[in-house]
Amino acid sequence: MARVERPEIGTEMYAVFEHLYSVQNRAGPLLEYCVCKGTVRGFFTGGYTEVRLLFTGPDGFPKPGYYKLDDIGKKLFYTAAEAATLAKSMTEKYERTWGWIGAPEIPMARPWAKLLEVPANG
Repeated sequence: MARVERPEIGTEMYAVFEHLYSVQNRAGPLLEYCVCKGTVRGFFTGGYTEVRLLFTGPDGFPKPGYYKLDDIGKKLFYTAAEAATLAKSMTEKYERTWGWIGAPEIPMARPWAKLLEVPANG
């Protein structure tokens, strides 16, 4: 296992969160995966080192987060595009897992899709 360097306090990082939201005239909530930006606030060292972050959650409210240092590059990222790649794979896995019951009447939202777009040069 490679050693992962600690990010500096104040570093902006990105993670994927589940977000439940309501649609008018629908009985239950819908699920989407959102990429959220957070700031490193500190570290907790016990048996392993955790990164403490404060994110702005999908609803716009502060949301604390705790990740192992080893999760950097797996669940916690330095760029939004890397986190959007994880959100895409999580969305596709969710749709495959629940696809046996048929196509959903409302497909999963993809708020992360714009983060994967490559800007055109020129």
